[in-house]
Amino acid sequence: MRIALVSMDTRGGIQPYVALAAGLRRAGHDAWLVAPSDGAAMAAAAGVPVAPLTGSVEAVLRGSGGAAERGTLSAMRFAGAMIRERVLAWAGEALAACAGAELVTGGVGGMVVALSVAERLGVPFVESHLQPIGAPTSRYPGALFGSTPSWLGPLGRRASHALTEAGVWMPFRGAMRAAREEVLGLRGRPRAADGQPVLYGFSPRVVPVPAGRGRAREVTGYWTEPTPDAWAPPPALEAFLARGGPVVSIGFGSMASGDPAALTALVRGAARDAGVRAVLLAGWGGLAAEGDDGEVLGVEALPHEWLFPRVAAAVHHGGAGTTGAALRAGVPAVVVPFAMDQPFWAGRVAALGVGPAPIARARLTRAALGDALRQAVGNEAMRARAATLGAALRTEDGVGRAVACFEAAHVAR
Repeated sequence: MRIALVSMDTRGGIQPYVALAAGLRRAGHDAWLVAPSDGAAMAAAAGVPVAPLTGSVEAVLRGSGGAAERGTLSAMRFAGAMIRERVLAWAGEALAACAGAELVTGGVGGMVVALSVAERLGVPFVESHLQPIGAPTSRYPGALFGSTPSWLGPLGRRASHALTEAGVWMPFRGAMRAAREEVLGLRGRPRAADGQPVLYGFSPRVVPVPAGRGRAREVTGYWTEPTPDAWAPPPALEAFLARGGPVVSIGFGSMASGDPAALTALVRGAARDAGVRAVLLAGWGGLAAEGDDGEVLGVEALPHEWLFPRVAAAVHHGGAGTTGAALRAGVPAVVVPFAMDQPFWAGRVAALGVGPAPIARARLTRAALGDALRQAVGNEAMRARAATLGAALRTEDGVGRAVACFEAAHVAR
């Protein structure tokens, strides 16, 4: 089978599809990644061919002025504007990049153009999501409404899924229509996903997605790859971790800050107050990278699959991939959600009892983070729950199960 995996997203939104493509290739399929240039290096490290789209999502987000810090509406407006500027070019490039595919797949970060590209090529599109999109339930809120008040009850939680479904596509609807009509020569509703299964790249232990009506839903487990054998930790990092005493990881991934120096001072102070040392992951402009002063080691980025099992707790922004990595590592997480689906994942961490109550970015203070760090490091019951869940998640073969689903979908055509 020839399959194109499309993702126009941040690193955390591309990496699971790289893992999925690598698994498909190990199973004997011709799979390749279609993504902005940011994804080229990680795809190459996994042995996955990549057809790069023009532009850099990292460069755009670094220059966002901290749009995500101002909440979901601000982040969605920024994302919509970014897509509108690039969608016509990306649609043409993706059409060429997917030529010859027998099946195209992607989540929200790829469907903006790939759903219509698949239709133009006359091949099926299989939705493969990192969030519980299109799966309404009353058990938990929709992915864009993770802070739905509990007093709204089951009906409110179910309604939040309908609002999520509308909100996910709202910033991109005009751009998607323009790409369909002006570049791909299509009209009407996209149909390439009709009758196809929907895959979810997280664990049913974390989000129990209900069975679908009309379309099969498969929650496969997380799509991850081990850290490449060629990667080795910097000697300074190994020395820092070996000094003894609790060390925590603090990083906000692709979430840029309007004032990285102030945010860095806040988290450094909170770590000091909590009596822990910290590895600071600068990410895409959220924190200021600094050297080792004995208490804090600043680096640009590290593989989460390697780092998280070696720390006492992980402070992160609640991105889908980062949340999964922390859960799989079996360590408590302090989630500081900025926007979009991050409050949802923060809520799941708290509901599972594997992290303190989340601290929204708008309400983040040194005192609040210090208190949360003390809980994450010192609450033995929480630590035991995190370790038990992590051990269970590591038994799941999310990539293998997803590959089997793609093969079944292909045979069923």
